[in-house]
Formats: sequence, structure tokens, C-alpha cells
Amino acid sequence: MMKATFALAAIGAASLFSLTSVVPADAAIKCQGRNMWNSAAGAWIPQPYCEDKLIAYVSGYPFNGPNGVRQNPSVKAEACRFAGSDIRIRDLCAGHLPEDDGARRR
Repeated sequence: MMKATFALAAIGAASLFSLTSVVPADAAIKCQGRNMWNSAAGAWIPQPYCEDKLIAYVSGYPFNGPNGVRQNPSVKAEACRFAGSDIRIRDLCAGHLPEDDGARRR
């Protein structure tokens, strides 16, 4: 009786494992411009990850890696100085542009 229970439990565990390993998880971050899909809220919300991805896309700089916009703040500043005048990322690059010298605007 004990062997039969153990065998049934093993078969159940194996079938559960096979079912969960066959169905792929959709865990990729989905960006649309600067917004990321939030499935809990059911809406697009702005996220720094997607904002950095947009800066990298517009400027042509790499997104990931040691020389990427996401991991290296100085690369992000350089990308903003290069393409920050583009209307798509101008507000994301505030503070990195030459005309943003910290002086008050008149």
C-alpha cells in the first residue's frame, strides 16, 4: 500500500512538472515607448526601464551591458547629449543637455 501511494505521488509530481515546463512563462517586459504594460492595473505605466530603452533606441547607443544606457549612468548622459534634442526623449534627458545648466529659465 505504501509503495502504491509513493508511486502515485511520483507520477503526480512528474505530470505536474511536465505540465509546468511545457507552458512558457510570458515574463518579458513589454514596452511601448516609455511605458510598460502592468497586468495588475491593466494599463500602460511609465517605468525607468522602458524610458532607458527608449533613450537607447533613439540615440543608437546600446541598452544592456557594461557600456549600455541601462547599467551606466555616464553612457546615458552621453546618449542624452547626443540625441537629447529629439522630441521623443527631451524630457527624459532633462539635466543632461547642454542648455540645462541648472540656471532658471526666464
